[in-house]
Amino acid sequence: MNRLSEWKCKLQMLVIPVQPRVERLSATGLTALYGLDSTFKSARIKDISTSGIYLLTEGHPPINEQITLILYEERNPKISSELKVSIRARVARQGKDGIGLAFALPPGMDTNLWGALIRNIVTLTEADQIADMFRTLRVILFLCRLCQSGAQESILLLGGKLADQRLHTLFKIALDAEKMLASEPDCERRRADPRLVANILSEGSWTADESVTQLWTSLLVSSCLVDESDDSNQVFVNLLIHIAPDVARIFHFACEQVLRSAGEAEVSPSSSVVVTPEELAGLTSVSELARNASSVAHLFNLGLIRKLPDFCSYKPLERFDLAPTRLGLELYRRCHGKRGKVDEQLVLTADEHLRDIIPQPVACISQ
Repeated sequence: MNRLSEWKCKLQMLVIPVQPRVERLSATGLTALYGLDSTFKSARIKDISTSGIYLLTEGHPPINEQITLILYEERNPKISSELKVSIRARVARQGKDGIGLAFALPPGMDTNLWGALIRNIVTLTEADQIADMFRTLRVILFLCRLCQSGAQESILLLGGKLADQRLHTLFKIALDAEKMLASEPDCERRRADPRLVANILSEGSWTADESVTQLWTSLLVSSCLVDESDDSNQVFVNLLIHIAPDVARIFHFACEQVLRSAGEAEVSPSSSVVVTPEELAGLTSVSELARNASSVAHLFNLGLIRKLPDFCSYKPLERFDLAPTRLGLELYRRCHGKRGKVDEQLVLTADEHLRDIIPQPVACISQ
């Protein structure tokens, strides 16, 4: 078994307790930063194991002091800013030439999986493989901070269940969300419902479109609350699943136009967003009128815009009113960072439209 696939096996064996063998490794290619809050010092790494790390330092923080440790890759300067992980550590011992730190793994971080990833980061030589290990470890640590002991469902998505393209998109959603949350107050106290996070990452990973990926990312961010978790955004996950890239561009334009016109005022129920077929084609980059009209109709069927194109007339379609519904505006806002409980009436409305799009299976009655 090669090292690159070893961690995937560890993911699939999380429920099996294994006593790891402590092995100290030379951390060639890694550099460390350590300190408190935003004050960090650089240090060379003497050795590293699954349980801790020894740094060559001039200063000696007190025994048992909790510090932040940042490990980053220095062998590939072009992408070194991405290849770093941050973790809490405790000063376990003081030596003549430095300090020994014990890793303080977050709740939900399996020690065997941690060990496999650290060992791969240190021993692999291919730049792409090392980058994958860093991104994987960063995503897992992020998920553990958000979901704590409930992170396992999301972590298991990384264990070989997804094709490479989906895994790449999952990394992007998670890491972009991490960056966005890092700029918020109380970012370390943000929590999210584990099942909701797993659903966002799993369903969001299907898209390869940048604009739709950003919607999933922002929906994940809006699902993170201070010191609590809530699954209210699940209804918006169920809606966003059905929005393809060309549909998303129409939806985004419609909501932006209405909200820009309203400004600080409440959106008027009589507002309209009228476009011509040519303008609609410019939005979607699709020239076929029938396909664009179908995209508009799809938004109507999802309950996200108010008016259905007039398909009953023999006259060619000359205008489309894209004015979003209250449900549509709420989805847009949730995909742009809005937080809080969802109006129960909106949930019922969304469920009704989703039932029409995905009919429930009819039970067979035996004679």
